[in-house]
Amino acid sequence: MPPDSTFFTKDLTTLVDWAKFIGTIVSILGGLAGLLVIYFTKILPWYRARRRSRILEDRVGAKVYTKGIIEQAIRYYIEPECQDLDPSGRENPKLLVGVRQNLFAAVDNMLNNPTEYRYFLLLADSGMGKTSFVINYYARNLFHHKKANLVILPLGIPDVDERIQKIEDKENKILFLDAFDEDTLAIVDHVERLKTLMELTKSFEKIIITCRTQFFPRDEEIPKETGIVKIGPKKAGEGAKYVFHKLYLSLFTDQQITQYLKKRYPFGQKKRRRKAREMVARIPDLGVRPMLLAHIDDLVETNREINYGFELYEEMVEAWLTREEKIIEDLKKDHLRQFSERLAVDLYVNRKQRGAERIHYDQLVPLARDWNIPLDDWQLRGRSLLNRDADGNYKFAHRSIMEYLFVKRVMDGKSNLRPDMEWTDQMQRFFVEMTWKINPSYLKANGISIVD
Repeated sequence: MPPDSTFFTKDLTTLVDWAKFIGTIVSILGGLAGLLVIYFTKILPWYRARRRSRILEDRVGAKVYTKGIIEQAIRYYIEPECQDLDPSGRENPKLLVGVRQNLFAAVDNMLNNPTEYRYFLLLADSGMGKTSFVINYYARNLFHHKKANLVILPLGIPDVDERIQKIEDKENKILFLDAFDEDTLAIVDHVERLKTLMELTKSFEKIIITCRTQFFPRDEEIPKETGIVKIGPKKAGEGAKYVFHKLYLSLFTDQQITQYLKKRYPFGQKKRRRKAREMVARIPDLGVRPMLLAHIDDLVETNREINYGFELYEEMVEAWLTREEKIIEDLKKDHLRQFSERLAVDLYVNRKQRGAERIHYDQLVPLARDWNIPLDDWQLRGRSLLNRDADGNYKFAHRSIMEYLFVKRVMDGKSNLRPDMEWTDQMQRFFVEMTWKINPSYLKANGISIVD
């Protein structure tokens, strides 16, 4: 039997009552819609990224890449493009548009070529996303079962040679060697180190090595021949040895930046997205380096005028310090900064004897005590800019953060380094920018200028 219509007439006798009733329904539906938006734009993407991170941690191993590095690489990732000419070189970038292509597709094509392509160099400047690509390419192939024979190893770990030797069935494996510029032996002699790596990896099906472009002092020093002799028939005019095929990561386009910001600030956060977009427009370096773009949330709150790359790092570090001081009672950000700067110097100066730019947990507290910095061990481990691997070794979340803190301490006159200490290209860039801001006449007198 249908419901008695008098049920409605008793309680909803006026138009106002109807309006209240409809308003309540709309409010409920609006609340449900809001929850659905939060679920699909925040909770679900976070859950998927976290799930992928856990699977990758199990497959790759936390000894190789820390949990923080894997999570940061996967979340909000935008597939980059690549090109065959250095975007930071003398060539006019506008002339390079025609050769840009999706990096994933380019690597797929090269890896699927059975003979011609065997050795590759993926080059890019600091913070351009070389490690993020390696992790995401591995993840894509793992979850979509495109290639199950990928192995990734960062060259900045102490036992990388032993790990390479222990890999089984090398003839059917594709090996990604990440961050040649962080290899402590390559820093001493990159030519000799590359020869050693080529000998270690000559049995693998294919090899991809990532490296900072500026790690090589001149374009002429970027390796061309691998030294590995080809076996079997060769095409007419083909050389007797395998060569390195070079690819350069392209700068983000405006469309890719917009795509990233939409991921980072989905529906319901348009105001923050607009503010982030305005900051990107003001600071070109943000769009150039995805690593900096990943920290955009630390920058949208500031109204400071930023003209130099090092100022972006200072804003990031200061935002982190301020946030930690507010969260943890009795934690002083000055203590965290002092420890971070001194540790940055210590990690770089002692990288050769440690075999990597990492330090074991057992050494953190003694160092803090030697430096008279009143921080507890849990604060050093959990509230710093460091990531931990499964062996208890700590390193900075990104190498360029360590390099910035290193130069910052030197510029403040708080470090007694050997005058012959060799600096990385990124350290030199930070130094030139800081000096230019303080005393540009000094650099001009020595024929040094900041190149846009």
